[in-house]
Amino acid sequence: MKITKRQLKRIIKEEKDKLLKEANADGTVSDREAEDEEELMEHVEITISKLLEYVSGEAFRIGGSFRAPAIKARAADLIDTMLPSTKYRRGR
Repeated sequence: MKITKRQLKRIIKEEKDKLLKEANADGTVSDREAEDEEELMEHVEITISKLLEYVSGEAFRIGGSFRAPAIKARAADLIDTMLPSTKYRRGR
């Protein structure tokens, strides 16, 4: 189905108006946005802490005190590969 430029402009305007109506005066979308974000950050911090404890424990179990640092370093490299900071800072 083809649409005209005029129809496309109207659709874009309607969608933009709809988004602006959904947003609060302060730019947030949800009344609980700040609280939800804080809860998310707490959950992320707890989850990462648990992951780091798990990696440390398993690295020691697998390689003992001699090999554990290298195993933990490889785990850290894997995490860096999977979660590059620039990917998340730019919202991709």
